[in-house]
Amino acid sequence: MRVKNLFYWPGMKLQVEEFVKQCSTCQHAKHEHTHPAGALQPLPIPARVWGEVTMDFIEGLPKSEGADVILVVVDRLSKYAHF
Repeated sequence: MRVKNLFYWPGMKLQVEEFVKQCSTCQHAKHEHTHPAGALQPLPIPARVWGEVTMDFIEGLPKSEGADVILVVVDRLSKYAHF
């Protein structure tokens, strides 16, 4: 039953919100308000080598010749990587 149906005092809404934020049981019992994700669909297979690539950075490396980041390029079809 909702608190506001039974009680009222000035500042009640803020006090209830603060109580719920600090209550670990309340935090664990919360429901998600989003629909579950659908089935994942595979990406199409590329038609040729190096036709589609992915790129990413590797960071947090020790400095080498003034650089501390590596760009990694990977071909999606052959899985060949270029650093």
